[in-house]
Amino acid sequence: MPEQLELPPSQQKRNLRFWLLCAGGGLCVVTVASAVAGWMAVSHVNLGPFVGRRATAMLGRPVSVEALSVTPGRWVKVALSGVKVANIPGGSQPDMVQAGKLEAEVKLSSLLHGPMVVRHVAGEGIHVLVERTPDKQPNWRFQMHGLPGAHEAASPAHPPTSGITSPSQVVPDDRSAYPTALDVVFRNSDVTYRTAHGSSFRTTLNSVNLQTENATTPVKFAVDGAYNGQPVQLTVTMQSFDALRHTHTPYGMGVQGQSEDLKFTFDGTATDPINADGLAGKITADTPTSQPLMAIAGMSVPQDIPLHMEGQFTHAGNFWSLTQGKGMVKNNALSIALAELNEGTRGQPDHVKADMAFDHLNLNDFLAAKGASNPAGTDMVLDVSQNPDPLIDAYLSAKGVTYNIYHFSDASLTAAVTPGVMAVKNLSLAYLGATMTASGQIAAADHGKAHVQGAVALTKVDIDRFRRALGFQAVPLQGQVDMQMTASATQHTVNAVVQQADIAAAVAMTNGALDRKIIRAASADLRMLFHTPQGTTPVSCLLGVVSSHGGVGQAVPLRIKTAEGTLSANARFDLNRRWFDLTFGSQGKTTGRFALDIPVQVSGSFSNPHIGLARWSADGRAMLAQSERLNALPAGVKQFAQRNACYRAIAQ
Repeated sequence: MPEQLELPPSQQKRNLRFWLLCAGGGLCVVTVASAVAGWMAVSHVNLGPFVGRRATAMLGRPVSVEALSVTPGRWVKVALSGVKVANIPGGSQPDMVQAGKLEAEVKLSSLLHGPMVVRHVAGEGIHVLVERTPDKQPNWRFQMHGLPGAHEAASPAHPPTSGITSPSQVVPDDRSAYPTALDVVFRNSDVTYRTAHGSSFRTTLNSVNLQTENATTPVKFAVDGAYNGQPVQLTVTMQSFDALRHTHTPYGMGVQGQSEDLKFTFDGTATDPINADGLAGKITADTPTSQPLMAIAGMSVPQDIPLHMEGQFTHAGNFWSLTQGKGMVKNNALSIALAELNEGTRGQPDHVKADMAFDHLNLNDFLAAKGASNPAGTDMVLDVSQNPDPLIDAYLSAKGVTYNIYHFSDASLTAAVTPGVMAVKNLSLAYLGATMTASGQIAAADHGKAHVQGAVALTKVDIDRFRRALGFQAVPLQGQVDMQMTASATQHTVNAVVQQADIAAAVAMTNGALDRKIIRAASADLRMLFHTPQGTTPVSCLLGVVSSHGGVGQAVPLRIKTAEGTLSANARFDLNRRWFDLTFGSQGKTTGRFALDIPVQVSGSFSNPHIGLARWSADGRAMLAQSERLNALPAGVKQFAQRNACYRAIAQ
């Protein structure tokens, strides 16, 4: 056998390097082939159970995924089906989240250097239940495990917070790594919010579409759905996803919405757009009936109320407000300085503040029965809740107000609604040249009624204007009177209160005029046999004490002091029958030597009374001299009476 030649050392090294290179290359080829084979095989592996177990451990709540597949490629396709996230113990349903199908494609390179880019996102049959259990536990809080610093997470709906916030105070989620979604479609889905008391508010999402070309172009978002069964369509134009990722810069958006005949728009920004929070911008709303708006609010109206409204809108957490507002409500123009809602914390009512002004407010348009043509039938039900929601602090004003057959001017109302009580801090209005100011409260009473109690002051009441408005014949007294009164009643409506109230009042005049014939007639002056005096005599003071119940009452005593004599009188009246009985006579020491001082009686209907001599008796004299009514007056009314010059003469 030939002897084998030994290779030179240099040749041996070259051969060793060659075989090492081949071995390494082969190993790389095998590794790459294995990776490619594994990568391609992933699409045939159901990762659902594995992901479900990982999600359960992370959220601290059972999560199941029937199927999850990943298809490799330049765009990695992820598809899930049969996803369920369990509810908390005590929830109204076993599952908080159910998702029939979810699909998306993720750009592979964006996983290596973000933000992530996704396309063809599709979902169907997604149902989300957000609720509080009867013991007020929220189901949207998760006990997070496995994430650094994570203890609990909330749903996009902010959990209740206390106090009032503003858009600048909303702390948005970090949006710097938020993915770009080129196109998104969701169908046949819904989100339901259920309160601890069992009330449900369901948002139905028939279809949700989001479209944009890339991360730098505007985003178009459209929703076709319903809220509590009321159809709602939204079209939203938003800034780009690049702008969205600037966390501390307000994100611009324009919204156009419609629900049947209701159309509304919003043009502004959001500091937390992902949660639709920190909103600030101009809002408008138009509806010829207000029916869709009331349906969305969970209310109903007995008639169509055309509405146009616009103003500056803000929403931050539990705080909602409208300022610089103006509009028209059923042909009643108004401006809104402030309309503010602060949502109540857990178990507490909402709180509303309002400052609104009307040019002219025709309450008959809102309160008259549907189809009624007679404004005299207008009435207002006094409905006071023991547990009102919301609580209200309001200031309302109007240059003119029409209620029933009355026309008021320069009206203003400051009122508050609290549990069981509506407090009227101040009510002011003008009528027939007179000014009325009032304060008091309306409290809940038995059998659906309300107890009304208040103090009222009337100033500059022109006797002639009011007697014509009431249908009286001409009276011999001219001038203006002031009145201070208290009133109380327990009734069901405003008109019933007016008709049935218990009233204690004092009426006073400091400047006026009385027909001279009345002085001569009241004193039975013999000079009347020879000539009838003409003209009037100045009234230096007038004071009367009035009490009534259910429109029936008396004025006792009544004193009129003039330079030609002093008259004392008493009167009875029935406003329901429009009837009165007035007895008056002169005080002998104030009249002349020819006066017989015989009392005179005027009685009958307001429009056609008859005049005669009063009964000459001790009873009649005692009636005229009656003074104990002054001692029984309420404190405020008595103080008013004491300022009148006639008070001392009556009280003595």
